Amino acid sequence: MSSREITEGRLRAALQRLLEGQPQNVKKNGKLTLNKINNEARLGRSYIHKFRDFIEDEANPAIEAFNKAYDPVAAKLLAENEERELTNEAKLKKELKAQERLKKEYKEERDELKAINQMLEVQNSSLMFRIYELQQELAVNNVVSISKGNQS
Repeated sequence: MSSREITEGRLRAALQRLLEGQPQNVKKNGKLTLNKINNEARLGRSYIHKFRDFIEDEANPAIEAFNKAYDPVAAKLLAENEERELTNEAKLKKELKAQERLKKEYKEERDELKAINQMLEVQNSSLMFRIYELQQELAVNNVVSISKGNQS
């Protein structure tokens, strides 16, 4: 099979999934368009337009029939129900985004704590040095002279 036949097969499969209401890569709601078929097949931008025969013979008649029967109100109600029942892929994507957000927050918090720790170390070193200076000052000023007095 040539790559053209494989790509056309992907387009046919994408169209069929969209007509059945079981898309894997795009949202179910909304009217059917060539772009939606293209995205469902996971092809590059406007790649579908290279397949004129597919567009004229299969896609356009299917799009017209689908869009004539399309009811936006019913589709909206259906989409709301489906949102409640997320697909496994959607659940995993949502969980992944949450994990990425937590990871980002953790890294920011870690960096902030490192900066705070570094400032505390500088302050601690400064205070320790000041203590050393004060001890030296006291040692010099605290000299007691012992006189040789009467020793019996």
